[in-house]
Amino acid sequence: MESKNIRSAQFIDTYFPIVDGVVQTVNNYAAEMNATSYSCVVAPKAAEEYDDSVLPYDVLRSDAVKIPFWEYSYPTPLVDRKLKKELISKKLDIFHAHSPFTVGTFASSLAKEIGIPVVATFHSKYYDDCLRITKSKTIANLVTKKIVKFFSSVDSVWAVSHGTAETLHSYGYEGDIFVINNGTNFKVPENIEELKKEAAEKYAIPTDKKVILFVGHQIWHKNLKLVLDTFRLLCNKGDEYRLIIVGNGYNENQIKDYADKLNFAPGQVSFPGRITDRRLLSGVFACADLFLFPSVYDNAPLVVREAAAMGVPSLLVAGSNAAETVEKDISGFTAAEDEKSMLAEIERIFADEEMLARVGEAARKTIPVPWSELMPIVYDKYAELIDRKKIELKIK
Repeated sequence: MESKNIRSAQFIDTYFPIVDGVVQTVNNYAAEMNATSYSCVVAPKAAEEYDDSVLPYDVLRSDAVKIPFWEYSYPTPLVDRKLKKELISKKLDIFHAHSPFTVGTFASSLAKEIGIPVVATFHSKYYDDCLRITKSKTIANLVTKKIVKFFSSVDSVWAVSHGTAETLHSYGYEGDIFVINNGTNFKVPENIEELKKEAAEKYAIPTDKKVILFVGHQIWHKNLKLVLDTFRLLCNKGDEYRLIIVGNGYNENQIKDYADKLNFAPGQVSFPGRITDRRLLSGVFACADLFLFPSVYDNAPLVVREAAAMGVPSLLVAGSNAAETVEKDISGFTAAEDEKSMLAEIERIFADEEMLARVGEAARKTIPVPWSELMPIVYDKYAELIDRKKIELKIK
């Protein structure tokens, strides 16, 4: 099949206004493919109001049940006849599920019914998520078995990194996994110096200090305790550093309370919240000297690519999936997952400004791959699966 004529749908269990790495990935898949052919996103109705018309593609919202005291809704696409009818009417060639749960199951079921292939990408460490929420290994293992069953039922399984693929295999999945890294459309604005100045003024970022930046959800399993503990040790040695933690999340208040307990001096740590203005976020990245992202939960974090696009190198946990994209002292930095190791690495990094600049430039040149360069690979794999499905159906 001619790849540029492929009509696809991307399926996800949560979508805008909630923003995370998987949401951004789905957004970029749909936007890039809809520009040359047709692609839409299937997601549950948002718990908060959101204007889908601002997006450059169709968003088909399934019925969903609001979960009390939670930012997510529980999607119910299997009983949404209108959604099913609309999807069938679009005469799509392939479905791509980005979640193994309700919406992903719906995609798999409908794809089999209408005779088209379904791809499923493994994005997250679901066992860790389930264990953290339920505190039960038994429940986490049961959920993991269902996840493996889902991925075993689709036509092709993809992962966003080799480490992520290994995680799925460790769950018990025995099939092949196609690895395709995430891209980024984070571009350096032409007026970056103006934006840098604007961001510094708006968020009180000093220009005479060494600035360490974290961007991401304010949730404990992003290793924010390690970020704060490391920075406390750093501040014990002097007042030459500043830490900026950008984002929001359900542990936000607890994280701020913990920072208060560490007795930082005024201005040493700041929490500007979630920055939705991509221009201003570019300015904040430009103000940073080092991006500190010690999460061992994330698989292929887009924020590391965004930092690299701005020439800001990342410090990651050695051996983590997030560190897969960097080569130590070449395009990034790594250290063991403890505050003393992180402290020693930060001190080593800032003791050699020439190395810091060199690694930042290498990160800029090697890590951020535009989504537009990845889409031909996606299209080719889609076309291969579509042709294979047609042959399978003829044989039957």
